[in-house]
Amino acid sequence: LLAETYRSSEVALKELVDNAWDADATNVWITLPAPITLEPIVIRDDGTGMTSKQMRSDYLTIASDRRSRAGDRTPRLKRKVKGRKGIGKFAGLTIAAQMDISTVARGRRSTLTINKRELADSPSDLEAVPLSFSEQAAAETETGTTITLSDLDRRLNFPTEERLREVL
Repeated sequence: LLAETYRSSEVALKELVDNAWDADATNVWITLPAPITLEPIVIRDDGTGMTSKQMRSDYLTIASDRRSRAGDRTPRLKRKVKGRKGIGKFAGLTIAAQMDISTVARGRRSTLTINKRELADSPSDLEAVPLSFSEQAAAETETGTTITLSDLDRRLNFPTEERLREVL
């Protein structure tokens, strides 16, 4: 339900780029696979990343307004925050059955896997579904987030570079 609010795959990807903006990223790299392949879509940024605690609490809290928690400007670059409703982080589930989020902050890498089928099949409330989560050491200088969207929905229009540029 959270992921069904986007008109196109490009608009869903834009939401993930907006999150990179809010994380003070200066670069975002998007890898689109060749059509009719099983390759994933990968969105990587060099933003501030998230700690394990931030990922478990802030990121996984549905409809949590970041502006009410941390203000309407980003900490480092003082950008106006784009996120408003706290659901754009799930936009990748519009076009993929699985979303892997790997984020690095303060020398630690946290990785979370969200599988849309597991969410849909669970009798529990969405926030009670157990998700695959791991944490390990990373380089102190490394920061940023990588989102890998796999098992893409073949019923949707495949995102194109041209249309994505227009939307961004």
